[in-house]
Amino acid sequence: MEDFQDQSYYIKDIADITGLSEQLIRKWENRYAIIHPKRLDNGYRVYTEADLRVLQYVKALRDQGKSMKDALKIMAVDHKTARQQDETPQAEKSPCVSKLIRRGAIYDEEGLMTLLTRANHQYGLDLFLQNTVQPFLKEVGELWQKGIWDESQETVSSLVVKDFLTQISRNFANSSQSPHVLGFCLPNETHEIPLQMLLLQLEIRGWRTTRIGASPKFSAIEQLIRHIQPKIVLLSAATTIPFKSDQHLFENLDHIARRYPHISFYIGGHGVWDYTEIVKPRYMQVAYSIDDIR
Repeated sequence: MEDFQDQSYYIKDIADITGLSEQLIRKWENRYAIIHPKRLDNGYRVYTEADLRVLQYVKALRDQGKSMKDALKIMAVDHKTARQQDETPQAEKSPCVSKLIRRGAIYDEEGLMTLLTRANHQYGLDLFLQNTVQPFLKEVGELWQKGIWDESQETVSSLVVKDFLTQISRNFANSSQSPHVLGFCLPNETHEIPLQMLLLQLEIRGWRTTRIGASPKFSAIEQLIRHIQPKIVLLSAATTIPFKSDQHLFENLDHIARRYPHISFYIGGHGVWDYTEIVKPRYMQVAYSIDDIR
């Protein structure tokens, strides 16, 4: 085992260290997917230091009398908190956001479009997405959730932003030889602006992108991947609705990624992050920002 760059363990080592039986370790691995040991050519599983820490943590919670369900929830909350603490600071909100809110409150589509255009020219697209579009959409969502705005105000504001970003994307003319990114919202996911923004950030960096509309049919996802053969596939979900609507969706997406090992698959968005706190993909990578995408 000294040939491994990081400390690795056989299942017997894990059992000796944690006091868990080998049978229970395999059960937790298969049923809850909280660890993902690698399999050597000889068929033996090897576990990382991170796998060991997860098992020790879950065992400690179980020893405290927690049910497995509660232990997994606690672990998910802890992981989410740690991830939020590690996130890079967001750009300072631009003064344009408050003006956009005032225009959105009175359904002023022309005013919204004018303000977005000015802010984009002032800050440049990359910063504009971070300091204007993101905080504006966040405030719109909060106003709607609190009942201060009705659904029509939220819808008009979101549609204007979506149309504006679509216009910007059409102005990019990256070379047909540029690496290609294919972006999907997941089935039953209707929030596509986060995916739009991520693809625009990639276009700025020279990538050629194709965005599939909200809530595509599952069958269309693999058909398009097979036809286009992109370098990267992005899968996005702003909510957990796609996974609640199809309990096998995550597993089926992972199976698609397994069938195309020459393509890099990334899956992200708030819905994905919440879901993958417990269930981990084997063949897709979870992306939290553009920096996670190579």
